[in-house]
Amino acid sequence: MSPVFKTMKSRPYKKALLLLLFSVLVLWGIGQWVTLSSSARQTEAKETDPDALKKAKIEDSKRQFRLSERRSDDRASPLPSLLTLYDENQFQAVSDQIVGLSEQKKNAAVHLLHGNALVFLGKHEEAVAAYQQAFRQAESPQEQAAAMSNFGLLFTIKGVWKEGIHWIERALTIDRQTGNRRAEGADLALLGTLYYQAGDTAKGSEAHIEALKIAESISDRRLMARQLASIGNLHYLDHSYDTALDYQQKALKLYRELENPIGEAVSLTSLSFIHKDRKDFTKALAYQSDALAIHEKGKDLSAQANDLINLALIHQDQGELEKAIGSAEKALKIREGMGDTTGMANVEGTIGTIHQSFGNLPQAIQHLEKSKELFQKGGASQQIHIVDQRIQTLRDQMHN
Repeated sequence: MSPVFKTMKSRPYKKALLLLLFSVLVLWGIGQWVTLSSSARQTEAKETDPDALKKAKIEDSKRQFRLSERRSDDRASPLPSLLTLYDENQFQAVSDQIVGLSEQKKNAAVHLLHGNALVFLGKHEEAVAAYQQAFRQAESPQEQAAAMSNFGLLFTIKGVWKEGIHWIERALTIDRQTGNRRAEGADLALLGTLYYQAGDTAKGSEAHIEALKIAESISDRRLMARQLASIGNLHYLDHSYDTALDYQQKALKLYRELENPIGEAVSLTSLSFIHKDRKDFTKALAYQSDALAIHEKGKDLSAQANDLINLALIHQDQGELEKAIGSAEKALKIREGMGDTTGMANVEGTIGTIHQSFGNLPQAIQHLEKSKELFQKGGASQQIHIVDQRIQTLRDQMHN
């Protein structure tokens, strides 16, 4: 029986958390390929090597983008050698070789592979064209469903939830008709998060529960872990902390058994949020610190900055101003080193919020002004308007 979720009125950061965790669990590896050294793209890295974690992210993302299940025994077929390059994460080589093929050799399986390689190269519009061609040339329902699912996943990356839902629902229909349980589970897992983002919490929870049942029936432990974590997040957003804790602990156990540090760090962060909201700050700090240690080991700067902000928010709730500002300033330094203007703007805004919570309104305004300036550099008009409103509200408070 599916859990019934109340109408949620969660803080904005909670909804942002769910999207962040979805991105981590499903899409984190896209773009990581370009940061790998040339040797690491082709050779196995040791577990302690930061490149190993980046490669793990890529592999997790590759599992979401589907390929044709067709395999060719024809020695003249380019598919086997192309798949070998794809398995080695040599996406540029895959693309170059496919572009050089004659049209007669470009079947649906090749176009699907090309689309996936283009996604990891950051060429999303070209990937769309490849998936469209794969759909037109599909020789089986499985290839049609794969093209639809990948197309929907691209819309998901762009945050266009309704279009993503449309295409993945079409893929789900085919996968159910053909009895492809593994693909059906993957479709439902994506739809669960997309339904939530589109505002249908109940439908989202039902999809995640159904995906979990499928994962258990086919012993897909990776999918099980993701669904346990996703369901846990929904219970967290619904303030059902005991149930959320149970799901996240099960997810964490599975991720550790699977030796998946990415999922492990995500579950640790989720557990930290649960304990933070329950005012168990000691456990909240411990879980978030463990996640930070994983990201430091993997030299994942963006994730480290996020962890530090989460630590700052815990310290804020504890009434520890200096520690909160200290953690946030470490995050700011990381974003500065990355040249991440938007990230810097968000951190400055967070520092302003921390000062505001302690009644330090002049300092809060000062950091919000910095946030506004950084958003202006990035051309983020919507964020500029929001920050302007916050600054004006604080100024009004100071004059009253």
